[in-house]
Amino acid sequence: MMCFKFFSCRQIVLKVFLVQFLASLQTFAAPSPIIKFPGDDTSFTDKEVALHYLNKFYGCPKESCNLMVLKDTLKKMQKFFALPETGEIDQKTVEIMKKPRCGVPDVANYNFFHRKPKWGQKNVTYRILGHTPDLDEETIDDAFFRAFKVWSDVTPLKFTRIMDGEADIMINFGRNEHGDGYPFDGKDGLLAHAFAPGPGTGGDSHFDDDELWTLGEGQVVKVKYGNAEGEFCKFPFLFMGKEYNSCTSQGRDDGYLWCSTTYNFDEDGKYGFCPHELLFTLSGNADGAPCKFPFTFQGEKYDSCTTSGRDDGYRWCATTEDYDRDKTYGFCPETAMSTVGGNSEGAPCVFPYKFLGNTYDSCTTSGRSDGKMWCAVTKSFDDDRKWGFCPDQGYSLFLVAAHEFGHALGLEHSEDPGALMAPVYTFTKTLRLSNDDVKGIQELYGVPTDKPLPTELPPVTPMDVCNENIIFDAVAQIRGEIFFFTDRFLFRTADVRKKPTGPMLVATFWSELPEKIDAAYENPLEEKTVFFAGDEMWVYSASTLERDYPKKISSMGLPSDLHRIDAAYSFHKNKKTYLFAGNKFWRYNEAKKKMDPGYPKLIADSWSAVPDDLDAAVSLNSDVFSSGNHPCAAPWHFLASRSHVHVAGFCHDNIQTVSERSSGAHDWLEKVHAQKSDDLSKPAVFLRHGLQGCGEGEAGQQCRGPYSSCGPPLFFL
Repeated sequence: MMCFKFFSCRQIVLKVFLVQFLASLQTFAAPSPIIKFPGDDTSFTDKEVALHYLNKFYGCPKESCNLMVLKDTLKKMQKFFALPETGEIDQKTVEIMKKPRCGVPDVANYNFFHRKPKWGQKNVTYRILGHTPDLDEETIDDAFFRAFKVWSDVTPLKFTRIMDGEADIMINFGRNEHGDGYPFDGKDGLLAHAFAPGPGTGGDSHFDDDELWTLGEGQVVKVKYGNAEGEFCKFPFLFMGKEYNSCTSQGRDDGYLWCSTTYNFDEDGKYGFCPHELLFTLSGNADGAPCKFPFTFQGEKYDSCTTSGRDDGYRWCATTEDYDRDKTYGFCPETAMSTVGGNSEGAPCVFPYKFLGNTYDSCTTSGRSDGKMWCAVTKSFDDDRKWGFCPDQGYSLFLVAAHEFGHALGLEHSEDPGALMAPVYTFTKTLRLSNDDVKGIQELYGVPTDKPLPTELPPVTPMDVCNENIIFDAVAQIRGEIFFFTDRFLFRTADVRKKPTGPMLVATFWSELPEKIDAAYENPLEEKTVFFAGDEMWVYSASTLERDYPKKISSMGLPSDLHRIDAAYSFHKNKKTYLFAGNKFWRYNEAKKKMDPGYPKLIADSWSAVPDDLDAAVSLNSDVFSSGNHPCAAPWHFLASRSHVHVAGFCHDNIQTVSERSSGAHDWLEKVHAQKSDDLSKPAVFLRHGLQGCGEGEAGQQCRGPYSSCGPPLFFL
């Protein structure tokens, strides 16, 4: 049993002071220059990215993918992903091409799918040939078990694991060229692939071990020894008043990495040691014995794990002083700070390290233009130029496996972005098979015969915002684009004269959000996006969740017994945010971070003809609705109930309602497409024809009629 030896308090305080002092010096240092990292082959032109992508997934011949063929193939790809079919290599097309995805082609390929293959029996076997060092074997086995259960729940299929011999579906991890003629490509990019049912490699599923495999929310670290053996690290955890987001050697004088298995180590004292080659090895022939350093291999001395003698990139060590004599070895486990990619084959970060003359005690983005965190794996990058990317959230082995096993059962990629079988990886905390997934698998194998059918029907993805009667849960203008939220999907447009693109999963942009939100707005002062769902709120900077969120909506000053927000929008002119719930609304002062006095107020008293129980509100801060020298040539705002769209405009702090009309959720969009900006004669919801009335608003001033100098109107949905 290993003991837990901490530094004395005086030593720890001194060390913390020195670290903070060094960090403060870095804070005021000049920005580091952008450099070329050795082994970093991630820089390609957009055309190079497109040619490679279209060749691999859409069959555009590498030798003859000329301009005309390229244009036609691009249109096929753009149609598949519901993008504008321009045939041009535009920004949104390249963004899709750069997303992590499955390695199976989107266009039918004989080697993968031919004439709807399927297994002829209901009992399908699988065998796990190897495990990734990123996770403990129990977690990996459970992820695969749950991934198969996704499909057995909706079919008569039964999946049985066998421990030896030939199974229908053989599962393994590999790097680069791994024996099947379809090489992986290093970190990110291709995550995995699987073959369709059939003999030989049929059904086999392979996972790229250059990825960091997790359950989608950061490293899953199962501890050894300590007083919590077998439990999992809790990140972040609190130790001596400081939070740690990964394993640490702080408090120890032997260099072993450890973590707390509860949030507050100072109170609970629960801990264990993180995987490390000095504690144990994996597989090999040494029964888990730890590495012995230094060791001799082919006459050379090694002081750390190595890939020498192997062509698969896996790090190993000898478990005695002389491998040449004893031949005992094991594979080195991934530590909490093992790197991914780079040029160091998974070697762990070494802290502190030197980079361009500066000292770093943690991962950094210095020297990179893409914002990716990296570290050196020796004490000096300047001398050794050895580096790797620091661990991130990783990819959910469960989600990727469920997708690949769909291929192993005979399913091709789906054009439905809400389907599990869509080709691009999107992390979601709750997996729901879409209607398209269920129809596809049941077309091959039928419905379950020995178990009750699910009581809840699989969700149908809304595919056409202009031709389906879609009810929006929220609408918000974010970073200049208008986002329309419905269930777990969104549509987006930068120009309301054009049809919004989508659908896309909300999790594509904001992965921590629940599947359904109630309201959203963009903070006009900080350019942060605020989301509401139930009695909680989330705040994002771009796609990064702010620290300590989600929080209760009561943290904004709303009543503690308020269960949800119906709609929200921020008025950029006065920097105030309006929050609607039931028949009331509140006004939040973004600058002072508190509610304005005198609220809540009744909606009916301040918003003429606007109903209670709204669904959404949005302020459109652009000139897309302007009309020549029209005095209201300013941003527009929408508020809406379930069956009506309402348009309102501000006269300073006053409010005037412009129009109310029955509509489907898409109806006002169609009006924008049809309405010419210089035509003021039609009673469209964006114009002031049919003015119904003018509320006194909040300044007590009367509006001056339809041609008054109005601020941005507001649309309620």
